[in-house]
Amino acid sequence: MSRRTVAIFVDAGFFNRIFTSAVDPEMKMVPEDLAKKMWHYWIKHVDRKNGEDLYRIYYYDCPPLTLKAHHPITNKQIDFSKSDITKYKTDLHEALTHQPYVACRMGHLSTSDKEWGFIRKDKVHNFNKLIRGEVDPKDIEPNKVSLRPRQKGVDMKLGIDITSVVLKKLANKIILISGDSDFVPAAKLARIEGAHFILDAMGRKVKGDLAEHIDGLKTFIYQVTPQK
Repeated sequence: MSRRTVAIFVDAGFFNRIFTSAVDPEMKMVPEDLAKKMWHYWIKHVDRKNGEDLYRIYYYDCPPLTLKAHHPITNKQIDFSKSDITKYKTDLHEALTHQPYVACRMGHLSTSDKEWGFIRKDKVHNFNKLIRGEVDPKDIEPNKVSLRPRQKGVDMKLGIDITSVVLKKLANKIILISGDSDFVPAAKLARIEGAHFILDAMGRKVKGDLAEHIDGLKTFIYQVTPQK
C-alpha cells in the first residue's frame, strides 16, 4: 500500500478558543503544556497504522498586541506589551515552534481606534453607538472596555499555503481545522489536484459552501481529556 502524506492547517483563532475551553477552561495550564496538548491533538489526524505520514503542521495566528494606547473612557495609557495575555501568547507561540513538524505562520493585527469595543447587557458593542448618541457614556463601565483588533493576512496565507503544498505534491491529504467558508477555493483546488480534503470543524456546524467541497468531516474534540 502506498503511503499517504498528510499536511495539517490550523486556523488558530478558531481552534484555540474551542480547544482551550475543553482542555483548560480555568486557564491554569502553562504555555509549554498547552502546546504539547495541541500538538498531540493535531497528530491524531495522521493514521500511521494505515500508511500515513505527517508532512507538516501549519499554525496560523497573529502576534499579540505590544502597542501603547489610551483608554477611550479614562484616557489612561495602556501598555499592552506588559499584559499577561501578551506574555502568555508569546510564550505559547515559542513553545509551538519547538514541537515537531510545526511551522507558525503569522499575520498581523489591525489596531485602529475603530477596534475599541465595550460590553453592555452581556453583548459586545463598538463605539459607533456612543458616537451616534445611542448609549450614554455614563452607562459604560471602564473595566468592560477593550481593544478588539482584527486579524489581517491570516486567511490569505493559509489559502496560499494549501495551494502551494498541493500543487508541489508535498502532501496528498489535507486536514483543515477551521470553520471558515473562505477556504472553499483552496478546498476545490486540492480536490481537483487529487488530494483528499478533510475538515475538522471541532464539532461545530460547517458554514457556507465549505461542506460541499470536502471529502469528509473528522474531529477528536470529544476525545480530549481536560487538565486535572
